[in-house]
Amino acid sequence: FEYVWFKEDKLNVSQNLSWPMEDFAMTGLYYSYTAKIMINGKNVKGHSHSHSFEEVLNDLYRYPESFSISKKEEIYYSKQELEYLRRVKKYLIFIGLKDVDPCKKIPISRYRNNKIKKYFKCAIYRINDKEKKLIKLDKLNFLTWHYFKTYKEKTFKKGEYQALLVDKNDNFLYLVEFEYSKLKKYKDIKEILTLNDKKDNSKIVLNYFKVLEKY
Repeated sequence: FEYVWFKEDKLNVSQNLSWPMEDFAMTGLYYSYTAKIMINGKNVKGHSHSHSFEEVLNDLYRYPESFSISKKEEIYYSKQELEYLRRVKKYLIFIGLKDVDPCKKIPISRYRNNKIKKYFKCAIYRINDKEKKLIKLDKLNFLTWHYFKTYKEKTFKKGEYQALLVDKNDNFLYLVEFEYSKLKKYKDIKEILTLNDKKDNSKIVLNYFKVLEKY
């Protein structure tokens, strides 16, 4: 969509609705952060800001290494936005994306990242501290899923279903490959894993995996 409006007797065209709406609201959005920016022709780390969340994401993508939001700046963001930005930054750093130099042309190699291809189809699952500890001790080789009536046990082909496991702070821990799924009752696994919302006869789906990589 394109939004067209007049400002200072000039026709303006934008794909961002927040810009023309600022004129109607007589106020604007403000997102403060720190990143590498160009000041007096030099690439330095400094304070910056944007007027839409999309612009913030653009700068995070350009400068994932230097991008940060201080405690004082968090007042300009919702809890949801802060979590979103944290997760995106963790992933960009994980796949090895570097800050671009605004003084230079972006090299094509930035868009030919082998890790992007490697993890492109991977789901990302967050595990809790207990699950993290059990996996590290080789005492847990499955993730739990909610049971549904149409569920059928399945064996996955090699390379069909891989996932990245992260901790509660979104740090990457493991690359795993799921091999098969089984339907069991909670009483069959409660000695391994405690699920407070389940009763002994509650049906539960287990997706069994093997660890391919540790980080």
